[in-house]
Amino acid sequence: MGRILVALAAIAAVFFFWSEAANYPRTAARLPNILGWVVLILAILAIVQTLFTWRRQKAEGTLVFIPEIQWRDIAVGGGFSGLIILYAWSIRHVGYLVATPLFLLIPLAVLRPIGWTASILTTLVVTAFIWGVFVYFLKLSIPLYPAV
Repeated sequence: MGRILVALAAIAAVFFFWSEAANYPRTAARLPNILGWVVLILAILAIVQTLFTWRRQKAEGTLVFIPEIQWRDIAVGGGFSGLIILYAWSIRHVGYLVATPLFLLIPLAVLRPIGWTASILTTLVVTAFIWGVFVYFLKLSIPLYPAV
């Protein structure tokens, strides 16, 4: 059920971003529209996959519509949501080049899905890629360093 709720939230976000992008110049609206289609398709596929899983589980007699609450997963989701809000706030105050690596390293350090070397390399590559897209190619004015 959780996967369907997340997929529906993603679909709602797509429609919100499409309504916002409707006021953009045509070329500026392309990226949000393309990303919206990708997210919409993935969300629909997630719903279909969940429905097929439920159908298979029902046939096997193992269907549990609302599974036991996984409090650790809820804590991780809440922590990550809080981290996203903190990241958005911190860019203006500590700058992109401080906020982004911290935003990437904190969940990697806490959850440890990969080793430290891979975490640091991933952080550097993603930070450089995002900087390249938004600062170098799109020429957006992003505060790179802490405000003085």
